[in-house]
Amino acid sequence: MTPLEFLQEEFENVRRALDETLRHDYGPGRVRDYYNECASRLTSIEKALAGVPAGDAQQISDLLGELSRISFWIASRERSRLGEFSWPFEDVLRHAAEALLADKNLGGSTIAPVVHVVSDGIEYQISYEPSTSSSVNTHRFVTISFPRPLKHHVLFHSLFGHELGHAALDTSTSGAVLYGSVLTALRATGPLSSAAALNAWLHDKAAPADIQGALTAYSTARKIPFQLTDRSRAAWLEELMCDLFGLAAFGPAFVAAHRAFLMPIHPRPYHVRIDEPASTHPPFACRHKMLVRALKLLGWGTPCTATGSGAIHRAEMDLMNYLKDDPYVPWAQLLTDPQITAAMSAIQGLIAAQTYMGYQPPTPDAVTALVTLLAEGVPPVQATLENSGKPLLQSTPVAQTLYAGWVYWLGKAHLGTSPKLTFFETNRLCDHALMQQSAIDLVINEGVI
Repeated sequence: MTPLEFLQEEFENVRRALDETLRHDYGPGRVRDYYNECASRLTSIEKALAGVPAGDAQQISDLLGELSRISFWIASRERSRLGEFSWPFEDVLRHAAEALLADKNLGGSTIAPVVHVVSDGIEYQISYEPSTSSSVNTHRFVTISFPRPLKHHVLFHSLFGHELGHAALDTSTSGAVLYGSVLTALRATGPLSSAAALNAWLHDKAAPADIQGALTAYSTARKIPFQLTDRSRAAWLEELMCDLFGLAAFGPAFVAAHRAFLMPIHPRPYHVRIDEPASTHPPFACRHKMLVRALKLLGWGTPCTATGSGAIHRAEMDLMNYLKDDPYVPWAQLLTDPQITAAMSAIQGLIAAQTYMGYQPPTPDAVTALVTLLAEGVPPVQATLENSGKPLLQSTPVAQTLYAGWVYWLGKAHLGTSPKLTFFETNRLCDHALMQQSAIDLVINEGVI
């Protein structure tokens, strides 16, 4: 078999694989755009195949590379079948990604990405296909990866807000705001203003003993002091920006998930990875301290209900105490209040202009209604019946449903009767609520009630 014959055989194999993806159930409206983009890329390759000389090794290799990339996206699609993740949450993320991650072509036209969701591994991740990855693509693919062990744990899914920030940086539209107003604010002053300032902060005598001990051990072994690079500074800025992005998208529920998910895997909260060429993440203590401060600056660190709400208010207070618990030393505060305020303002403006998912605190009545339903073992959805029997439906944003879930979980000692819901049961009820809410919103938007 010659290289050209192998290329032709591989082309047919990939085309068959694409056709076979149609056997599976991905939900309404989930197949067409994805299938069409892959088919379009294959059509471009097929046209190129017709003119490939048998001896042009480089062109044959390039086309095999294109086919390999298409095969990757087809294989990813196989992990996108219904039942592998929370599809109501997937729907929220899909709409947000299509808006935030749209790009513009050379003619100035908006090009929406093709978003698909998979159940994969143990990490929350959103991967955005680089614009230079293929010469045959029309729309870039965005892959949203739900961690398989947590497929029903919607209270953790707000962590996708952080991942949306990473993906948005790689677009010409959202990225312009994030690289401009947001990152400019975060590096305007203080330790993140330059690599020199960051290293001065790291080596400051106010640093915790954990840091000082690690730096001393490094300099003793290497005969030179450890220095963070400008590459590390850029990575830290991006991570902090993405944490603020998650906060703007999902509010206090993001901070609760951030602390619950990340604190256990960072037993040394001040630790800086000095054993690697480039430290990619700031210490957990710095991230948490920034989020606590941002909550206070935004006014999201106080309960929505008043003391007259009794048990609901006490449950909300338990959530607030959990969110604002900050045991870390002042050294870990990398950003000033004006920096956080300016960055958050720009992120909120971007999200508000592009999507409907920016966090707004719920009303006291909404908190009371949603948390009471959870305490009764019912999905937290604001839907009742009038005396006439007509449904009285309300739209509850996803972030507010998640907020109610965290209020119940952290304040459950004040609520309901025994036995209390487990964390898994609390998540399942919130997941069911998101599914029911999606149906309610369809009815409300159609105006048929």
